[in-house]
Amino acid sequence: MVKEASSMSVRRPGLVCLADVMNMHQPCFLQYLLLILVPLLLSASAYDRSGEFIFDGFSGNDLITMDAASVTNGLLSLTSGQKELRGHAFYAFPLDFTSAAVPNSSAVLSFSTTFVFAIIGPYDDLSGHGLAFVLSSTNDLFTALPSQYLGLLNSWNDGNSSNHLLAIELDTIQSTQFNDINDNHIGIDINSLSSVASHTAGYYTSNGEFHPLKLISRKPMQVWVDYDSNHIMLNVTIAPYFMSSTKPSRPLLSTIFNLSSILPTATVYAGFSSATGTLNCKHYVLGWSFKLNGEAASLNYSALSVKTIQELAQQVPTSDHPGSYKVLICKILLPIVAIFVLVSAVLVKVHMKRRSQERAELDWQREYGPPSFTYKELLAATHGFKDKMLLGRGGFGSVYKGVMPISKQIAAIKRVSPESRQGMREFMAEITILGHLRHRNLVQLIGYCSHKQHLLLVYDYMPNGSLDCYLHTQDHGNTNLCWAQRFHIIKGIGIASGLFYLHEDWEQVVIHRDIKTSNVLLDSEMNARLGDFGLARSHDHGADAHTTHVAGTYGYIAPELARLGKATKATDIFAFGVLMMEVTCAIRPIWVNTTDGEPLALADWVLAAWQGGSITDAVDPRLDSYVDEEIELVLKLGLLCSHPSPNARPCMRLVMQYLQSDTPLPSDFQPNSLLSIGTTVFLAQPLKNCLSLLIFACHLSIGVWPPTLVIIHS
Repeated sequence: MVKEASSMSVRRPGLVCLADVMNMHQPCFLQYLLLILVPLLLSASAYDRSGEFIFDGFSGNDLITMDAASVTNGLLSLTSGQKELRGHAFYAFPLDFTSAAVPNSSAVLSFSTTFVFAIIGPYDDLSGHGLAFVLSSTNDLFTALPSQYLGLLNSWNDGNSSNHLLAIELDTIQSTQFNDINDNHIGIDINSLSSVASHTAGYYTSNGEFHPLKLISRKPMQVWVDYDSNHIMLNVTIAPYFMSSTKPSRPLLSTIFNLSSILPTATVYAGFSSATGTLNCKHYVLGWSFKLNGEAASLNYSALSVKTIQELAQQVPTSDHPGSYKVLICKILLPIVAIFVLVSAVLVKVHMKRRSQERAELDWQREYGPPSFTYKELLAATHGFKDKMLLGRGGFGSVYKGVMPISKQIAAIKRVSPESRQGMREFMAEITILGHLRHRNLVQLIGYCSHKQHLLLVYDYMPNGSLDCYLHTQDHGNTNLCWAQRFHIIKGIGIASGLFYLHEDWEQVVIHRDIKTSNVLLDSEMNARLGDFGLARSHDHGADAHTTHVAGTYGYIAPELARLGKATKATDIFAFGVLMMEVTCAIRPIWVNTTDGEPLALADWVLAAWQGGSITDAVDPRLDSYVDEEIELVLKLGLLCSHPSPNARPCMRLVMQYLQSDTPLPSDFQPNSLLSIGTTVFLAQPLKNCLSLLIFACHLSIGVWPPTLVIIHS
């Protein structure tokens, strides 16, 4: 919609007024021809290739207003005076910045623009936010925010190179978010509200003296923006409005920047943006001139609605004295600010703690994987961890029976003691090691839960409990195991198979470090599964283990482990040898002789039977029928695996071959070979201190008698 230029209209050199052409007295066929050509002419006019226009006041023609912006009384009003609003006004036609001399060039043309503006706020020394002249690749800024964002950008796109935006901000509020220099400045913004250059509003006289200007003075002021593409120089100048106003020779801001990297050459929209915050404020543009590749034409100052601006400024009530508003603000805001700071400090502390917990949980999940269950699910599964669901207690926590609320799956849930540092290490070992193992003779870890101080592990439920209960229960009625079941628990489809997987068949070597009958669990079909990997450690094949402290259960601890504290595959095999003898004899590794009250080692009991001529005499008397050859094999292999010398113990691959009768036991393995090693006693001096006694007791517990001692001086 193009009209002839008037005192409050736009002048666009080079464009034809279609309305006047249609009204000319022409033959009818010409009118039909124009009806055909009108759409083509309108399409051709969609771009202003002349690159020049002048608004000597505004009437709404060739202008697009959005949001709170409007045209009234010859003024372009960007905001309506209400709080938290934004207003936009753009020249209706996109500008073509392409050089006619070099059509395919990506260089942006030089341009020049000038405009007269006025800001009318509610107070002499306080106002809403300012306004900005904008060059942008789009005139659709619907996602922009008011207040400090000036209706240009928002919190998530500020600083994005895809914005393609140049703004000259006339800012009246200091925003620390964007590093504003003060609350009365002019800045050059490129794709961001953090200005690349800024200066306190003002102008330089001909003799170089700087005169500051107050942007919220309610007085009209004129701004010039000039870009020289040859020298890639952008200049911004401001001066007070006068009827015979002349542009100061020295610009307020001057910066070198190549706008070709910011603005597209073919489609650029020119216009204004403004916003209000918590205070109401009105922003006006009185006149505007723009030109590509030349200097913008001077405005017709006599046609501008300066008198209207003066009347609007006079209608604003003034405060009683300059400081009254500030005093009022201080009286009201100081208590509010104090409360706000206090509440903010508390919220920040809570937030930081929560963030720290979230960060710790993320680090944990990155390392060990996300939790499989929520604490609420496990709480419901165990009926709030009631005693009636308790299966047993260990050194680092309790185990409960649980029924999952949705799947109805029965599981065993270990609740690790939160105050136990060792319990935390056990929890991590279970996740990092057992969580990756998959074998039919290992207890399967289903998942875990880490909630605040609560650490929980979820396993497959083993309805028949532990092997220990069947061997050592006081009630021999229905809990006795026949020899076929015991041999099945030990041999190639039992614990031996699971231990072979840990030592030889997985991608890393896993040292269990706590093999014993109470850690062997039986499923519904009496198949054995090795569990409790809380003390387990892993290392690469061919590498040495790094454990340097004693861990395990007395009676199952190898001599070198008690002496050096280094767990190896051989120390696991020692414990497995003790376990084989325990399953066969139903005697604990260390037991007390009822005749003299002296402690005895299980290995000594079996070895004595072998020396007496019949090793099968050590068998559990509750066994009614068994195969003598299998009993003899298991007991002799148990002694071989628990050999005092780690180098004499077979590896698990060889143990599997022995149990499956694929390979016979060494022919030279006789009782004398064990006695020749075990009877040498080296006592450097009497047992003087508690630590020596402790080491002495450790060797007693593993069944090596007499013990070889290393005396440690106090």
